[in-house]
Amino acid sequence: MATPFQWEFTGSLKTARLRHTATLLSTGKVLVAGGSVAHGALTSTELYDPATGRWSATGNLSSARHSHTATLLPSGLVLVAGGRLDDVYSASAELYNPATGKWSATGSLNTARSYHTATLLPSGLVLVVGGRLVGNYLASAELYDPATGIWVPTGSLSTEREFHTATLLPSGEVLVAGGNEGAPVDLTSAELYNPATGAWSATGSLSTARYDHTATLLLNGTVLVAGGNPDTLASAELYNQATGTWSVTGSLNPARGDHTATLLLNGMVLVAGGNPDDLAGAELYDSATGSWSVTGSLNNGRGDHTATLLSDGMVLVAGGGAVGGVALASAELYDPGTVTPTTVTGHGTVDHQGNSVTFNFRAAQTTGGGSLGRFAFCDAAAGDCATNAAIRSLSISGNSADFSGSVSLDDGSKVTFSVSVTDNGSAGISDSISISLSNGYFASGNLTSGDIQIY
Repeated sequence: MATPFQWEFTGSLKTARLRHTATLLSTGKVLVAGGSVAHGALTSTELYDPATGRWSATGNLSSARHSHTATLLPSGLVLVAGGRLDDVYSASAELYNPATGKWSATGSLNTARSYHTATLLPSGLVLVVGGRLVGNYLASAELYDPATGIWVPTGSLSTEREFHTATLLPSGEVLVAGGNEGAPVDLTSAELYNPATGAWSATGSLSTARYDHTATLLLNGTVLVAGGNPDTLASAELYNQATGTWSVTGSLNPARGDHTATLLLNGMVLVAGGNPDDLAGAELYDSATGSWSVTGSLNNGRGDHTATLLSDGMVLVAGGGAVGGVALASAELYDPGTVTPTTVTGHGTVDHQGNSVTFNFRAAQTTGGGSLGRFAFCDAAAGDCATNAAIRSLSISGNSADFSGSVSLDDGSKVTFSVSVTDNGSAGISDSISISLSNGYFASGNLTSGDIQIY
């Protein structure tokens, strides 16, 4: 167990690596896949068990790759797509089955790519966007259907880009921001993808051109973009979907790129590591004040690493590159110092009488007062949206949870809300949710995507 607000070493990876992926499985274990070392890309994958603090080897990828993407599907399988093996760009994709520890081939991308993004949509489809194919910067996007294992092209970006970010918004749209269009063209532009139409539309531009940055959806529904390149940046900005505009917020203490950003259970954002010189420093963003504060430093400075929020609220950082690009095998745990004996989180879509209702929620039982978390809800057909609802009451019994609070809807009316959720205990099995607002609106049904977690 780590000391609050500090990092402590945990078990080391069996293989040093950077530019890999890390995915929290429905079992609570973390799957690390691929990456690179001095001699090239890796096929090896391994599992971290938070209960023991140890790593164990699991099945190898069929194709060595780094700078790929990994997406946890509603079925509990993990989809790995694209990436690079030296100068060869990959179109292949593979599925990891946690039950067997094995990988199996699935449909290949229509376009080989690396440095792209992958986003799980509320429909259960996976959206891959942009990236690079050798010297070509890509504007193309495609959708993976887990039911068929097939990729199909969808609308293309207005601007080709790599090293951008993609964020699923509470509305179900995807925000792509920044990136690089080839040296020295760094981007301020941002675009929105509408899954209903498959089309992209321009939205407000960043104040500062950047790539290798991070983007984090905050509990209030805004998106925090921080740091990045060129030449490492300290600036940070907030995107407001309601207005389609960006506003400057507090700057990072040291400038950094190739870092990680993790939304903690208490709503703060933990930024760790990065370049230049493979930073060891870490800091916390408080959305209530718009400011950053320094927290405990990593024991090993690193960039191009991964950071994973574990089920108990701890953050696992693994691998990455030290000074000179030397791959690391070390892993560390950060204790955010919050008391969270019980947490309920979820996201997805509920279909009820023909209406599509999207939601995001995160709540935690704590020993302190104040809000227990945040809840975002939108029914486009009814025109009711709550994007920053403060949860004031949370009750958990077995695999069911009830929480309630108050919020102002987009039309300005103040309402109270109550939500009942049931975790059916296994990824791939539909979870249930009921939502009611004091103005009489009510929705209930099974998730068509996403997964509720109660623990």
